[in-house]
Amino acid sequence: MGRNRFFHQRLLTPAEQACFLKAKFPSFHVQSVRSYLRCIGTLRPTPMSDSYTVEIRYSVPTRPRVRVLRPELRLAAGKSRLPHVFDGNELCLHLAGDWRADQQIADLIVPWTSLWLAFYEFWALTGEWLGDGHELNGAK
Repeated sequence: MGRNRFFHQRLLTPAEQACFLKAKFPSFHVQSVRSYLRCIGTLRPTPMSDSYTVEIRYSVPTRPRVRVLRPELRLAAGKSRLPHVFDGNELCLHLAGDWRADQQIADLIVPWTSLWLAFYEFWALTGEWLGDGHELNGAK
């Protein structure tokens, strides 16, 4: 249910997010301290994909910040930077407004990360990004 002026969803705390993450992804290492969450886990977007160790950092109410820790992401031939990333190579997983702090990281951010990784693998081979969205900072 969306937000409106009559009904507001309650923001999920980092501890609640940690519980949801552990329930859906028991192999993930999840830490939460009052207003902060840090999660490290391994994702394999397709059966033919590499495995990726990702880190998710979250502080209410900002967007979760996701980085690939291992392996190091490589550039496609002829490209000078990774597509769909913020500064520090944080993954750009969604458009503004697609994420709200009343939503579960386990239900949205983790699947979006896996999808981003699948698009990345195709991009690394072909140089063509097949995902939606728009480029930040004029990436090539």
